[in-house]
Amino acid sequence: MVNPTRPEGEWNSFDVFFEAPRFEASTLAKPAFVTLIFNGILVHHRVELLGSTGTLPIAKYQPHAAEESLSLQGHTGPTRYRNVWIRRLKGYDTGTEYFRPLG
Repeated sequence: MVNPTRPEGEWNSFDVFFEAPRFEASTLAKPAFVTLIFNGILVHHRVELLGSTGTLPIAKYQPHAAEESLSLQGHTGPTRYRNVWIRRLKGYDTGTEYFRPLG
């Protein structure tokens, strides 16, 4: 309905709220969910992920630890990041704590 992308050369802003999947042994107990606010516009609201966000294999969960590393990527041309903030969601946010600081 709208393209929130700023013109080339201007910084875009993303707020990502990620709820990691939970596993009980090797069984998926709760899938992952993501909410994305892009330049102040809600683009995705608590969308259930069908599996890993990598390209291959598509939509397949593999049991893993509660916290893993975070990867950021761009799709075309040079990509730069600044002011990356990560905080664990607590209490009323989701009741889970699955984020780890970059570094």
